[in-house]
Amino acid sequence: MHASEKIKQVLEGAGEEGVLQSEIPALTGLSKSTVSETLSILEEEKEIVRKKVSGKSYRVWLVKYYPEPVEGVARVGILRASEYPRVVRASKKLNAHVRVYGSSIELTKDLVHGIVDIAASPFITQAFFGILMKNITIVRKVAMNGGGLVFSGVESDYWGCSEFSAMERNLRKYFELKGEGKIRYFRSPESMIKSLGELKAIAIWEPYFTMLEGKKELFSEQLGDYLCCTLAVNNSFAEQNSDLLESFLTEFDRARVGKKDGEALAELIGFPAEIIVKSFESYDFYPEQEFKREELKELRFGGLEGVIRLD
Repeated sequence: MHASEKIKQVLEGAGEEGVLQSEIPALTGLSKSTVSETLSILEEEKEIVRKKVSGKSYRVWLVKYYPEPVEGVARVGILRASEYPRVVRASKKLNAHVRVYGSSIELTKDLVHGIVDIAASPFITQAFFGILMKNITIVRKVAMNGGGLVFSGVESDYWGCSEFSAMERNLRKYFELKGEGKIRYFRSPESMIKSLGELKAIAIWEPYFTMLEGKKELFSEQLGDYLCCTLAVNNSFAEQNSDLLESFLTEFDRARVGKKDGEALAELIGFPAEIIVKSFESYDFYPEQEFKREELKELRFGGLEGVIRLD
């Protein structure tokens, strides 16, 4: 294995904690001089970050795990969902690092902590973190719609849902129309699908909605159009890389979704391309970017104007 690959493997395992440069020779079996030379090359290529922690001691991270913005580098976080072809297109155009998350809360938390610079996650999650932490700004709507209910065919008082999400908000609105139910929360779509036989139905997003069989109802057909995910930026990144951010938003705005975008997204999030492309039919990828008063009011939050960028 090449020296750079050995070092990156060690740094991958360390994640957000990073590794002291002095520890890398023992962890890789490489000489100090080889480690030093290789790190200099990786640093120049913006694959790693070194930071002095004391005296001559340095801590090293892979760029994607460094807990601060990096000049000239964009790190983008998305969820395992079909909603992000335009985000992925913009990321590829600018050679951004893309990380795929299983939890909207974990993704948005990493945005707040500066581990990712730009995140596409549910509006409700970003609004909460933005009001609470005041260090992120919502800059774009990603798409409208894209989820619904899949019924099990069994009688149960419980409905499955992810916590603090657009799916939960839609499910509660559905209860107001159809009658009350009880919600059981799940940390992942996979665990929710596994438990479908114990539930009345699950509220789930694309591409899982398209993949599952049985009786299904799109939320958009029952409740009308709704906003799911938005694009938010860490404010420190926006200050340090303002030109890079504007280039990213320009690429996002001009992107038009096609089959190749489905294939690129499918490879990234680990789904069959035909399922992703089919699931695109559930979305409106070109929403009006101006936020309407009703969209803010329905979240029952205060102070949203402070975390939404209105161009």
